[in-house]
Amino acid sequence: EAFTNMPSAFKAERAAGVSTVIQFKVTGAEAGNWILEVKEGKCTVTEGEAPSPNVTINTPSEIWLKILRRELDGATAFMSGQFTFTGDMGVLMQMGSWFGQA
Repeated sequence: EAFTNMPSAFKAERAAGVSTVIQFKVTGAEAGNWILEVKEGKCTVTEGEAPSPNVTINTPSEIWLKILRRELDGATAFMSGQFTFTGDMGVLMQMGSWFGQA
């Protein structure tokens, strides 16, 4: 549910010119694979695996839920090893601003 609600929190004006695919590989209580695509001012989320994402985020569900609820800062969570990623760090760093963070 948290992933399917992400498009409603998306701030298109903050992602102008962005075209990227982010793969989430989620473990834990609410495990699953999700694809977040930002393209042409739109954000879509689908369940599944992207063939060649720009970024892959590997995270326990409880950590990502805390990040989405603003109970945990994404950068702090990453630096303390609570989730890992592969791919374009620039996309990862910009992502928070697309969903309402300053």
